[in-house]
Formats: sequence, C-alpha cells, structure tokens
Amino acid sequence: MAQSLLLETNHHNAGDSTSGQSHWRRVIWDSWDKPPEERKLILKMDLTLMAFGCLSTFIKYLDKSNLQSAFVSGMKEDMSLYGNQMNYATTAYAVASIIGLWPCNLTLTRVNPRWFIPFLEIGWTIVTFCQSAMTKAEHMYVLRALVAIFETGHFSAVIYLCGAWYQKKELARRVAIINITTAIGPMFSSYLQAAAYNGLNGVHGRAGWRWLFIIDGIISLGIIVPQVLLFPDVPARQKPDHLFSERELELARDRNPKEGRVKQGAFTVKHIKRWFFTVDIWLLWVISFCNDVCQQPMNSMSYWFKAWNTIKPGSYTVAQINNYTTPIQAVVVILTILMAWSSDTFLQGRRWPVLVFASTSAVIIFLSLASTPVFPTHRAGRWILYYLSGFCQASSSLFWAWTQDTLSGDPATRAFASGGLNVWAYVADATIPLGLFQTVDQPGVVAGNYGAAGFAILHSLTALTLGYVQHARKQRELRAIEYSDNNNDASDDQINKSGLTAEILAV
Repeated sequence: MAQSLLLETNHHNAGDSTSGQSHWRRVIWDSWDKPPEERKLILKMDLTLMAFGCLSTFIKYLDKSNLQSAFVSGMKEDMSLYGNQMNYATTAYAVASIIGLWPCNLTLTRVNPRWFIPFLEIGWTIVTFCQSAMTKAEHMYVLRALVAIFETGHFSAVIYLCGAWYQKKELARRVAIINITTAIGPMFSSYLQAAAYNGLNGVHGRAGWRWLFIIDGIISLGIIVPQVLLFPDVPARQKPDHLFSERELELARDRNPKEGRVKQGAFTVKHIKRWFFTVDIWLLWVISFCNDVCQQPMNSMSYWFKAWNTIKPGSYTVAQINNYTTPIQAVVVILTILMAWSSDTFLQGRRWPVLVFASTSAVIIFLSLASTPVFPTHRAGRWILYYLSGFCQASSSLFWAWTQDTLSGDPATRAFASGGLNVWAYVADATIPLGLFQTVDQPGVVAGNYGAAGFAILHSLTALTLGYVQHARKQRELRAIEYSDNNNDASDDQINKSGLTAEILAV
C-alpha cells in the first residue's frame, strides 16, 4: 500500500511539473502540492520533529549564550573577570563538548531520542540554574563544562533525525528553520537580560545577571516536558502510536528508501575505517571548522559598545548594549531563510554555491573590519559591518544538510560525521579565540578579523573542492552504468547471432 502511495505521489508531482502555480507552491513550501496522505504525514513530521527541534535548539542556545549577556551586564564586575577568564570558560565548554560529542551521537543510533534528548536538556537546565549562584571564575569554568557535556550532542542529534525522515529537497529548509533558533536564542537572551537588569536587579538581593540564569532555566523546563510524549524515533525503529499509524510509517520509510528501513547493526572495524577514511567527511569537517572561526567577529560588537563607555562614559546603558547587538541575529535569520530556500529550490539540492557565496561575502566584511578604525568619528559604518558579519553562521544549515545528503543510508557513519561537525567547531572554539580573539584585545582584534578572512577563503575553497569531488564521482558512476548497459546490449546481440536462447545460456 505504501508503495502505491509513493507511486501516486511521484505521478502527482510529475503531472504538476509544467504548472507554474505548482512550482511556486513548492518554492514557498514543498509539501503543498503533494497528495493529501503524504501532506498529512509531512505535517505531523513538521509539528513534532521540526517544532520540537526548534524549541529544544532555542533553549540550548538561550542557555549557551546567556554567559555573554551576563558578562556585559554586571557579572564581569561582580566576579572580577578583568583578564581572559571568558576565553578560559569558552575553552572549558569546548573541551568538554569534544569529549562528550561522539559518544552522545553514536548512542543515538541505539536508543530512542524521545528519552535521550530530553535527558540531555534536563541536565543542562539544572546546571543553568546553578550558574545563578556563581561567585568566582573557577565556578564558571566547572559549570560551563557541565553545560557542555549535556548540550554537546543535542543539535547533531536533532539534525540526524531530520536526515532520517525528510527527503533531500525538503531537508535544507527544515534544517535552516531549526538553525534559525540558534540566532533567536541569543537574541532572546539579550532582551531577557535587559529586562532582568531593569526589573529584577537587586530583587531578593540578587543581581540582574543572576536572575537571567534562573529565568532561562524556567523557560527550558516548560519546553522539555511535552517532548517526552511527542518526539519521534527514526522511521526504521518507530512503532505505530498515537502520532503515526502503521500506514503512515510505511509511507515514511518508502519516501526515504536509503534510511527508512535501515537498522544499525554492531559497529565493526570496517565501519570505523570508513568513518576516518572518507574524503567527503573530512572536507565537511574542514568547512565546519572554518565556519565556526568565521562566527567569532560577531561577538566583538557587545565589547565594542562597552568599550565606548571607557572612551566616552555614559555612551550606552546595559540595556542598550544588550538590545543593540540583537539585529545581528535578525540579519542571520533572514539570510538563513534565503540561503536554504535557494538551495532546496532553484539550486535543486546543491549546497556548495550558497556556501561559496556566504564565505566570499564574509571575506569582504572581515577585511573591512580589520582595516578600518575601531572607534571611528562616525560609528554607523562599523555598526553596519558588525550587523553583516553573520553570513557564515547563516550558511551553516547547508553543510549540515550536505552531510545528511552525502551519507544517507548509513546511520552510524552519518551520526559519526554529524558529531564530527560539532567536534571540529568546538576545536575552533577551544583554540582560535585564545590566539586571535582574546578578551583583553576586544573589540579591536585586528589579527582576529584578518584571520577570520583567511578561514573564510579556506571555507570557500573547501566547498568548491567537495562539490567537484562529488560531481566527478557521479560522472564516473554514470559512465560505469553506461558501459555496463552497452556490454549487456553487446551480449544480447551475440546471443541472437549464435541462435541460442537466453534461458539456455542462463542454465
């Protein structure tokens, strides 16, 4: 039955291929022109997997970014953080993430995400509450490491699930929508910190920055509870329940044949060799590393506002410092949507053109930041450059989708490679800021901005290389198929000339 539904879907889409109206419906949202039963299935997927993916990623980045908001809102002075302690906290977070990431992702191939993902969220929420009681830098290092242990596998786990449920031309825009919450979380954190500082500073003897951690924890708890009831497993393991019927699950498995019925067996030496010796994986990891480095210049803006108060006291209030930085994330949201929709529609699932465009744009922005005065007479120019510094962050959903596309059909390798994307991003977090973006050098970091431009160039070249490698491989496969077909035709001709039947030869 599911196969007939899938054939009906393909026939339906083929029949609409010449319709301009249908084309634009697919551009806006890909499920609008599908048959009712498939449209209903995709809607359920969107309302469970994508919706909770968005909400849980939102609380992750809310709880991850609150330290930066707290730092510029009184924590620096209260805890005497006048050196590179923020860099060390970032390094503690990154190192703990690297240690925990691959075990978390490979565990996901064995256990039900409905329990595993909320377990991670509860862990980092408890630690978020604990951060409200920090009194010295050592507390900050330990608690940030604990936050990292729980947060580390979350985003790659959510994207791993998306790769199992969605088709290639549906994937980038869903990943992008989830990825948007990585920008909305920090935006919301800044607004929350401004509100907490103005409304709660000094209440019950607690500073406003301490209230931020408490409020973030309460928000997180409210989002975790429904996931235990509604988060799906991968289609190959998902059983019929109150959300998905057996008929719908069969359709989901047939829609994504490389993943729909694949159940992960035991890990072998052959598996592990493939993980570490696949060229595509290493190129994707290089893109992830470069992309993370290219997100560092964005962080300078809050330091820039705070530094103006040193040059000209009273330039910006705490609330203004938090609020004026948030349009960076708004620009990231808009760019993310435009890039992902372009990749899934006009570019027909190709990822590399968008990644090259984003990193090339970033090169121009970073070189401008590095070569112009940090405190100019007219602030608007540098202000705009900071707002436009998020091109690479906006493109990150594309290499996540590219990883799922490339390794579809091999759950363990896909989980391993997805985890590696974050591992190498955290390696960048643990090393690059200590050398190029030290807190004591902010907001100038001229060497850091030049370095980010260099990594943006490498980002672009690596995306081009991977695009070429995959194109060349596809051409070789097509030639092999053509050669095989020609040989089969020649064999048939020989059979006909000999007067023998195929049945006799088969015997």
